[in-house]
Amino acid sequence: MCAKKIQAQRFKTGYLDESGDLGKDGSKCLVLTYLNLDEGKKVNKILRKTKELLRKTKKGERWLNRTGGELKFYGFPDQRILVKTIEELAKLQFPIQFIAVYKDGISINPEVKVQILHDLLGQVFNLEELPHKIVADKDYFNNKKVAYLVVQDYEETPYEGNVRGYSCKFYVAEEEVIKGKDNINMLIPIKHENSKNSLGLQVADLVSGAIFQEMENGKKEYTDIMRKHIKINGRVIRRKEEK
Repeated sequence: MCAKKIQAQRFKTGYLDESGDLGKDGSKCLVLTYLNLDEGKKVNKILRKTKELLRKTKKGERWLNRTGGELKFYGFPDQRILVKTIEELAKLQFPIQFIAVYKDGISINPEVKVQILHDLLGQVFNLEELPHKIVADKDYFNNKKVAYLVVQDYEETPYEGNVRGYSCKFYVAEEEVIKGKDNINMLIPIKHENSKNSLGLQVADLVSGAIFQEMENGKKEYTDIMRKHIKINGRVIRRKEEK
């Protein structure tokens, strides 16, 4: 018998971004960030205004020309405009979740990153808020084979009145892993896209960059502004060298 199908929130999209790493001798930590965002008129208006402000100066104009019009935290040319943009985005009050992994001088291999992705999505897992798709930057994990968030073995538990609970399993998987399985309730595709073509990924980059500054350098000027309007949920993992 086929598994019961579960519907996702068709107006919501999940966005994944990472900041830091670049191998053993790179940054002290790797920050992975997840947003559940309605990429609509409000986001477009904020980012369009940011670009208009940047183009009023030669420095801002040159930077946008170099990035092909893409907004990125790294190298952002105007501190005042960056702070204003981050605050306006935070006012939209979309959910933010992150995991910061302190590498302790150890490279993080792709398999470990997939497990971190699983843990990150586990922190935000809520059947009532599942997006219809998850979008990651084309270089995210450098692993385009991870193609789905899978929900399976879903069971409902009735309580008093109309209240119902549920239990299920979820995991991230490659397409080959799920072929032929009939106990899958939902497949949420994980798409790898170019951030130049995605406003949501650009928002994720700005947010992830702000969190990275706090985790890597202890600079809270951006995250303090965000926390005035929105809750930032996350946890820190420290890796110890294996003997």
